[in-house]
Amino acid sequence: MRAAPILVPLALVAAAAGCGGGDSAAQHQRYLWTQSCAECHAIEQGALSPAVGAKNLWDADPSYQQVRRAVIDGRPGMPKGLLGGDDVDAIAAYVRAQVKR
Repeated sequence: MRAAPILVPLALVAAAAGCGGGDSAAQHQRYLWTQSCAECHAIEQGALSPAVGAKNLWDADPSYQQVRRAVIDGRPGMPKGLLGGDDVDAIAAYVRAQVKR
């Protein structure tokens, strides 16, 4: 008799793939964006942000320091301390790279 296969929820597989060891910095930055920012903010030219009132970061064109401050200090409707440590710099670098014109 064969054992039943072990079923792993797809969300766990995706999360493990997105933040495991060996990922490049770009993959980690994309993961941070997806997990912490994309629920509210758009980052493409002309796109509407998913959350009403949240800025499209392409249009806002924030500086590296502005992104860092927003992540650390929060903004109206945005929680304080959204990320910490090196992830603050990683997401600031990601946003700047995406809005670079």
